[in-house]
Amino acid sequence: MRRVGRYEIENRIGEGAMADVYRAYDPEIGRRIAIKVLKPELRDNAEVAERFLREARAAGALAHPHIVTIHDVGEADGFPYIAMELLDGLPLDQHIRLHGALPLEAVLATGAQLARALHYAHESGIVHRDIKPSNIILCDGGRTAKILDFGIARIGEPDPLRAELNALRTQVGQVLGTPRYMSPEQALGLAIDHRSDLFSLGVVLYEMASGRMAFDGASLATLAIQITQQQPQPLGTVLPGCPRGLQYIVGKMLAKSAAKRFSSGAEVAEALARERAAMDGARQGRGLPLRWRVGLVIGATMGLALLISMIAVLDRQYRSMSHMAVTSGTTITTFVANNVGLRAAENAGLPSGQQDWAPVQAFVDVAARDPAVRHITVIDATGIVRGSSNPAKVGRRDTPTDRETLVSDGADERVSQTAGNDFRFRRTIRYAGQPFGTVELVMSGAELAQATAHATWLMGGLALVLMLVVALVSHMAAGAITRPLRQLRSALEAAAEGNFQFRISHRRCDEFGRMFDAYNHLADILDEAPSAPPPAVDATQIAPAPSGRYRRVA
Repeated sequence: MRRVGRYEIENRIGEGAMADVYRAYDPEIGRRIAIKVLKPELRDNAEVAERFLREARAAGALAHPHIVTIHDVGEADGFPYIAMELLDGLPLDQHIRLHGALPLEAVLATGAQLARALHYAHESGIVHRDIKPSNIILCDGGRTAKILDFGIARIGEPDPLRAELNALRTQVGQVLGTPRYMSPEQALGLAIDHRSDLFSLGVVLYEMASGRMAFDGASLATLAIQITQQQPQPLGTVLPGCPRGLQYIVGKMLAKSAAKRFSSGAEVAEALARERAAMDGARQGRGLPLRWRVGLVIGATMGLALLISMIAVLDRQYRSMSHMAVTSGTTITTFVANNVGLRAAENAGLPSGQQDWAPVQAFVDVAARDPAVRHITVIDATGIVRGSSNPAKVGRRDTPTDRETLVSDGADERVSQTAGNDFRFRRTIRYAGQPFGTVELVMSGAELAQATAHATWLMGGLALVLMLVVALVSHMAAGAITRPLRQLRSALEAAAEGNFQFRISHRRCDEFGRMFDAYNHLADILDEAPSAPPPAVDATQIAPAPSGRYRRVA
């Protein structure tokens, strides 16, 4: 086969009970597709071909992100076909065969996607009837699941009996659905509804979680007995550590009676989403008891907030104190420069032997008495030191350093900070607008550093005390929350043992009180409800029907 209608066949990529699947190219829109063509032995049956196309058209009306998209349905040269999107992914059965069971998070996420897709199809009046791993494709690295093959789907009809007869005629000589994933009612040849798909989905979820088939019988008769009478091995046994919530969801989906299963795919998706959220919460809640976790989390949060606040306050304080030190040093250098300016101007016009710098040195000695002043120097226009708090420098040439970190730089003044956090000020001596030398002042930064360290210790101690107080109060508050939880747990444990006589007495008017009332109401209902064992099914009453399904034998 080289062409079906306008589609150019490239190669066969799959085979089913009713049709072969090919990879094809659509030249009109320039894209590759998958095309399903009815098998040759079924093409001569007009009723089968007509229903194949009619159900495909109905399935083509489904538009859901987790259902394969059908582009075209028709017949060309006697070949009934369905053209659909070509998926880049791996069938679920191959994934399990290659990689084993899926991680529990993937089981829950994929199961919710499939349940929502089935709910959408069921709301549209379509029951798939053949949910199995090979009809599920995992795309996008396993993040997205898509359901394939609505080829034996039943479209909702007003007359259920007529619908079943039509479905039976379509599948003469074939098993209607894959036996291993059939629902009990499907295996018994009874009327089915959307809850049959939910049973099949439960079998798929069991296999996804455990990597093992829920019903592993080697023959149709054995499978029929397992599906209709026996429960699969519990997930908790097959998969140690499987959450009890997931065990319950799968168990409810595999209930033999359709009435005991979830009523819709939406309920299944919601239950799986709740279980996923519960697993995330359980993962976060491992380790310390709740009251300790609450205290530590709140205390750590408070500590982090205080740390950030403390850093901001200390930075602001340091900037303010640095500004005060710079202002003080600038005032001193300006004062010195203004007072020695006249003398420097007079000496600049005299020969070296006639210059008198004694008044300048006297003025420097007075300014150096300030305990914050480490060093002060007056340098004339030629670079010779004329006054200094260090007498050894007087009369020598000044050698300025540029290794300081610049704080500010004005036209006549340069302020910098040394590696030892001291402040260095250099100001030009001017008289009548003309420069006659430089005043250099070094002020100690030790007091600033000491004040900053003192403030850091004080604020750190205050933050630690506050953090401990908050953690203690939070611990006590969490204890007040865990006490009513322990009451509820005791009541639930008693109920799990069949003792519904236990009631929670309380005088609370808060959320815990309403929760206790709800438990007491539930206990009242369970205590009054009669209990009866489910009816058993005799294995000798089950035999294969001509269609490959199963029926009761009188």
